[in-house]
Amino acid sequence: MTGHEATCPHCDGDVRDTDRFCEGCGASLSKARRIAIPRSGVSTKAPCADCGNDVDFDDYCTVCGHRRAEPDRDEASLDGIVLITDRGIEHPRNEDAAAAGVLVGSDAGRPDAIAVAVCDGVSSSDEAHRAAVAASTAGVDAMLAALGTSRKARAAVLAGLENAAKAAVAAATDPAKAPSCTYTAAIVDPTSAGTAQITVGNVGDSRAYWLPEPPEPPQQLTVDDSLAQELIAAGASADSDAVQRGAHTLTRWLGADSESQPWLDSSVQTITAVGPGSVLLCSDGLWNYLPDAAYIARFCSGTDATAAARALTEYALEAGGQDNITVAIIPIGGTS
Repeated sequence: MTGHEATCPHCDGDVRDTDRFCEGCGASLSKARRIAIPRSGVSTKAPCADCGNDVDFDDYCTVCGHRRAEPDRDEASLDGIVLITDRGIEHPRNEDAAAAGVLVGSDAGRPDAIAVAVCDGVSSSDEAHRAAVAASTAGVDAMLAALGTSRKARAAVLAGLENAAKAAVAAATDPAKAPSCTYTAAIVDPTSAGTAQITVGNVGDSRAYWLPEPPEPPQQLTVDDSLAQELIAAGASADSDAVQRGAHTLTRWLGADSESQPWLDSSVQTITAVGPGSVLLCSDGLWNYLPDAAYIARFCSGTDATAAARALTEYALEAGGQDNITVAIIPIGGTS
């Protein structure tokens, strides 16, 4: 027998500190930790743009009362996972959001499971940012809760999709408004042997990629729910005018005016990743400029996750920054 004896906090049964689940009651013995961006009330430490007040304040200036302009960028990290979101150059506000969570047992150096979600508010809808924030956090919370009772990643991703869809609909502050967003999520179940099960689910055109260290080839794990993808599936050339015009016309999304279950069975996929690399989730603000997995992989190979996420964001800004940019990177196998 390995591991020190302990007591299950749910049933007082005997457990070992290496156990992930109690053999008596089946409860998870892992603890959850979470992060989410953009965060409300993040101080930019800059003077008030209206009156010049240089005394630090949060949302509203303590002198003139005007609201502080939201920061262009927010960044957070958790156990090696890195999230970055940036307003971009053209958009007046950031309508993207991302969240991440980990389940950690006795081995704090290796999470038992990781859940991440990236959402992109549909700009043509009202209060799109509310849908993105609500869906990303609800999706991660649901995935962590499901993983806490079962190690079945596919069921957990589906639970995340279901709760994210409900949260996006409920995000409206006015019955006349109809916020909506895309949703892409990943669960990573790492092992001590250096492999990992990666399960992804998506609605819309935010994407997930597996980026192994060379010479293994990188790959896109999700399929866009877009008019362009449907035309390609029907035989149209990816370079055709029709496909290019339909690149960002969504056929599925979360939120008001969507189907009650806007995902298919094929929307959830699982792969086994062998060796080191990174799982990357992003909104179209990044892949607009780097659509090919091989090009994204160049930014992630041989560097840490924070540097890679920042470099990718800067690339999208320098390439035009016409949309909000959100990048989430999950390093696997001790790299990145």
